[in-house]
Amino acid sequence: MKGIYPEANTVAAIEESKLLKQFQYELLYKAKGLSATLQELNGINYFNSYEDAESHNYEQMLEELMEKTFELMKEISPTPLIWRIFTLLYDIHNIKLVVKERFFSASFNHLALEYGSYTLPTIRSAAVREEDNILENKVLTAGLFNALRLKDAYYIDFELDKTYFITLRKLVEELAVPGITGFIEERIDLFNASVFLQWLAVGRPEGYFDRAFSDQGSVSLSQWQEYTDHDNPQEIKRFSLWQKYRPLWEAAENDRQMFYEFDVLVDNYLINKTKAAKLMAFGMEPICAYFYNKFMEIKNIRILLTGKKNNYRTDDIVKRMRIPYEL
Repeated sequence: MKGIYPEANTVAAIEESKLLKQFQYELLYKAKGLSATLQELNGINYFNSYEDAESHNYEQMLEELMEKTFELMKEISPTPLIWRIFTLLYDIHNIKLVVKERFFSASFNHLALEYGSYTLPTIRSAAVREEDNILENKVLTAGLFNALRLKDAYYIDFELDKTYFITLRKLVEELAVPGITGFIEERIDLFNASVFLQWLAVGRPEGYFDRAFSDQGSVSLSQWQEYTDHDNPQEIKRFSLWQKYRPLWEAAENDRQMFYEFDVLVDNYLINKTKAAKLMAFGMEPICAYFYNKFMEIKNIRILLTGKKNNYRTDDIVKRMRIPYEL
């Protein structure tokens, strides 16, 4: 019975079958305007609610859908580590807000996200004395105080992004599922690739790449620097890590898409990686894969509805959408 979680695996399989398919996205694309798109979603009870989503309340209903998804995760997950791994992103967002509150002597309550494992008041208390370790996580606490000691607010995001990946790596290693550890390592590698492209886009400023780089991926900063120190950016194509992700680069129609839609290409690549979990009946992988893709789907619906609300061209909306989780 090791590695078999009857309730969690069964619920994840049932819920995974409800994720939107490509043909359903096509129907949503064809809907004329925001109201018609919401009617399509209400018709399949996408928001899992007795109340219909309308133009005045759909954003709140998406927030409630996020909350329900996290509640289900907490309820069925065989270990609290899964919930901690998924909430960490929102914890880091809120930690950034608290640090910036200190820098700018302002309140950022209106920017806080509710899905983290710490409340904003808890993080504010944690920012008083490092030795108290109120967050009960030495890496997060150290990252918080490293950010508080910075002299320039410009570097806050860099410092706490590094903290995010260090903490994430430790959590997945504690989970001890090789497939999930490998997935996170690839995600960090692709984050560093994104940093490289951003560095190029802003004119290759000195120190930018080093400061933003995460050392939690599969290759070191010094290995990256063998290619980033060249005057010719095309040298990066000789990098073994760059060659590893060739399918991702080849998915881009042109260099412009590489720069401006890189986040979409990365998400699509990672969604494709999770599809291996669809062939697994049991274990942690299909549970984590379901929740990962449910959050991706909610992101898609946010993008879609925002586009419909602002009367964007369908082609422009589709460019920002992530692929569905289906074989």
